[in-house]
Amino acid sequence: MRIQYTLFQIVKGKKILCKAFYYKNVDFSEETGILTLTYAVDDTEQFSEHIIFPEAPFKLSPTKRQALNQIFHLLHIAAGISYYKAFLPPKLILEQDKLTPAETDFFNRFYLNGLGEFAVRNNLNLQNKINFPTDNTCHRNAVNLCLPYNALIPVGGGKDSCVTIELIKQMDLPAAAISIGEPRPIQDCIKKSGLPSFALTRRIDPRLIELNASGTVYNGHVPITGILAFILWACAILYDKKYVIMSCERSANVGNLMQGELQINHQYSKSLSFERDFLKITQTITPDFRYFSLLRPLSEAHIARLFSTLCHSYFPVFTSCNKAFKLDEKKRLDRWCGDCDKCRFVFLILAPFMDRESLIRIVGTNPLNDTNQIEGYRELLGLSGHKPFECVGEFNESRWAFYQLSQRPEWQDDIVIQSLKSHIHSSDDGMIFTPTNNHLIPEDLIQDVLAQFRT
Repeated sequence: MRIQYTLFQIVKGKKILCKAFYYKNVDFSEETGILTLTYAVDDTEQFSEHIIFPEAPFKLSPTKRQALNQIFHLLHIAAGISYYKAFLPPKLILEQDKLTPAETDFFNRFYLNGLGEFAVRNNLNLQNKINFPTDNTCHRNAVNLCLPYNALIPVGGGKDSCVTIELIKQMDLPAAAISIGEPRPIQDCIKKSGLPSFALTRRIDPRLIELNASGTVYNGHVPITGILAFILWACAILYDKKYVIMSCERSANVGNLMQGELQINHQYSKSLSFERDFLKITQTITPDFRYFSLLRPLSEAHIARLFSTLCHSYFPVFTSCNKAFKLDEKKRLDRWCGDCDKCRFVFLILAPFMDRESLIRIVGTNPLNDTNQIEGYRELLGLSGHKPFECVGEFNESRWAFYQLSQRPEWQDDIVIQSLKSHIHSSDDGMIFTPTNNHLIPEDLIQDVLAQFRT
């Protein structure tokens, strides 16, 4: 689907108008482990974000400090997207930071693609509006830290990171789990994993939350995984880990719709495109560090099959519903809402591999037997609208799973199955269960990984 927007709109009287966004200051305390990132909008608003790295105080070698100083400056730019998008000023000013030409290109793409969904939902066109200043004299100092053969596995509380954990546990690769914040499902999954763990804290400036609530600034989706990539890069250096192993699958590469010539992808910062661009940036500073997704070769259906066989102990505690991870803890659900695109999709993709009653018990409801869910499933199946702005699989995967259920007595009488089965005729799985070679898994791991995929 294509949507064309021609104007870069700011509505007077409703949104705060401003001229410039300032990336002001970066400060990291080895004693407390607190990183402070400061921003400003004109001379009217100033914001400070804090990221707290556990296990302080740190005793950093000169080479580690050299690497981290450069990483923190790039993290400053990445995290600034949350504040920039509220105002969309025409000018970006780097008071301390400087960017190489390659980094300028990276952040221009990161902001444009990462704010794609935000732009569509706010009826904006940001193309050719984001231009970071570059410095042709700026260069990075590569630091070889001889990082040990060890990994960090970010845990999000959903099925994918559980699968990654269990695959890595079967390999000869020491690993620790890491989380941003401590929502209950994440901590429960980490506890089930048995891995040592770190829990970071990211504190967004309360003033931004206040402005968002007031409706006087723009609000919407940001590329959170991309921001976390920079935080996790710093963690790898602080905690002596060679790898950060993500759990992004190949369906994250597929966009939702087109805005003119720009593909809008809700999962841009989970995509292989972002991962490749990020790799180039990391190699200029820490060439022995690698950030990659273990599940990139796999479809959502393949991951669901692995989850059903490898992750029984996680069944009572995992959740893929975003409402369990809201910033406002008072608004968080304990597990599943059962009535969102993510709940609908995960229920559908797990259903061919799990006992019906067990799955219903896990999610707390059966969305496939609910009249109110029909339109949501039409979108997931590609029968209407566009691929939902959510972390869901491709149309062919949803159709494959739906067809499987339509042929099984225990599912075929459910309301959604009955309503839509005339539209889905094929059981052809195509390449759904064939891993692709389109990934960045390091050569020293790939053979062990491929062996685990056949579990």
